[in-house]
Amino acid sequence: MWFIIDDQMADDRRIRRLPLATVGLWVKLCVIHSKGVSMQSKDPSAYPGHFDKLDLKDAGGTMRQLQQLIDAGLMEEHDGGWRPVYAEGICREPRVLTEEQREARRKAGSKGGRRKAANQKAKQTSGDLPENSQANGEQNGSKPSSKLLGDSQAKTWHKTDTDTDIPSPTPPAGKPKQPATPESGFDHFAETYPGSVGAKGRKTEVEARALYAAIAGNPVELTRLQTALRRYKHAVNDGQVRSGHIPRLNTWLRDQWETWAPEPITPTRQHKHTWNCEHVHQLMDPHEDEYDHTGSLREGKPSKWYLACQACADELNDQQETSKEKQ
Repeated sequence: MWFIIDDQMADDRRIRRLPLATVGLWVKLCVIHSKGVSMQSKDPSAYPGHFDKLDLKDAGGTMRQLQQLIDAGLMEEHDGGWRPVYAEGICREPRVLTEEQREARRKAGSKGGRRKAANQKAKQTSGDLPENSQANGEQNGSKPSSKLLGDSQAKTWHKTDTDTDIPSPTPPAGKPKQPATPESGFDHFAETYPGSVGAKGRKTEVEARALYAAIAGNPVELTRLQTALRRYKHAVNDGQVRSGHIPRLNTWLRDQWETWAPEPITPTRQHKHTWNCEHVHQLMDPHEDEYDHTGSLREGKPSKWYLACQACADELNDQQETSKEKQ
């Protein structure tokens, strides 16, 4: 995948108003995001689709610079984090090639390679001919070398340009994509970890595999774990964590990964409307005088006012559930 900057970027009014360091941060974050999107096309869990405060810090940026990019319309909030906005006239949104597009490029490349090889062979043939080949050919009654070369090139070009003479090789059938399993997920995670895992089947490796499986059972925790690993790798690459201080994977999963993970998002508790809640009162209080208030809940004879408020609360709860299902 390529992240392409438009050659008119320097003349864009939004870019000219930003400090140079902020523009550089935007380019760096766009590259990081594009790489993550490319990884996401192969493994959806490899990149969450946005970056957070720690990712911003790893890229060398500040919240003030991020706010400048948001105000300029070059960044936007997304799923608790931020992601770049690919503005027209500044850059082009990166595209992930489909499997059909990759296959078409491979075929076009192989055909162009065959044509180039045929032309080079024709040139070598002309260079190997002796200087007096034309004279000898004329004396012996054979065709001159120039005509021989012309015929050979004509035949060669004819064969390379015609699909029927030289059939295109059939690419080998690819192996069907295997479904992701906890074992394959751990193997990929272990390969990405910057430290040692331990020999397969040994105590440290078995413990690391069990700890990973326990975390991966919860999709939310698995996303936090993958983010923690990305941050930890950045810290190791930047020298914040020295290579001699990197623990084995089982120790990191047991004691350290949560210190590198983002804070878990606590889901907001959905409000349940009751006959006496503020939302019902806002709707029903203007009509309170229209209902009789005599009655008793203890005796099982609620007032008409209570029944009307409860009906309003039930209707609000039904509307809330309907909107939740549509989302």
